[in-house]
Amino acid sequence: MPEAAAEAADIVCDRCKRSVQGDSDGWNVVLDKGYAVGYLCPDCQTAEENAEAEVHEATLDYGAGQVDEDGRVRWPQKGACNSIAVGGHGAMRENKAIHLLVSLEPPVLHVAVGPQSDARLSALFGNETCRKAVHEEMSGKGAEPGTRGLAYLVDSDMDATEVWVVEDQAMAVGGAGAHKLLVIYSPEIDPHLLGTFAPEYADSMREAIHAQR
Repeated sequence: MPEAAAEAADIVCDRCKRSVQGDSDGWNVVLDKGYAVGYLCPDCQTAEENAEAEVHEATLDYGAGQVDEDGRVRWPQKGACNSIAVGGHGAMRENKAIHLLVSLEPPVLHVAVGPQSDARLSALFGNETCRKAVHEEMSGKGAEPGTRGLAYLVDSDMDATEVWVVEDQAMAVGGAGAHKLLVIYSPEIDPHLLGTFAPEYADSMREAIHAQR
């Protein structure tokens, strides 16, 4: 049972009506469309209900549950990002060709931007909160919208939890006159990291991986 639910008062099994006596291990929360509607003790659960609970325990981050505006409980997948930190990065001070650096350290998605960044890069992100935070950081650094397109480079030497956006000429791809920004990432990119990007960009990244194989 999730810790937040285990701390609730007057938890009683829906079937046998016994209450939690200190230890809530093995108890399950009964959810209906995201709403907690009851509880089941270990003795009253069917094999199917117990198996489902074990799958949820293995895949959901019960320590990061959020209640939405309608009162429904949402638990993110383990390994996913639950918050965002936007700022700078030492690599940008050393290499002015880097416009954007994204890294995932669950539960935090880290995004670094430089003052030379193309302000349109905030549109890369699919999550509205993330997009807004990146846009505000870029605006604060004086980043302005550019006119260059994006190209994708799948690099087996990249970390699976990082995505870099750099000047293409800095990587000797396309030549100095290509006017493209290069998105560099691993062919084994973390799916949670890939999922932070807007669908059109995530699809383009997948296509680049597919073309390499």
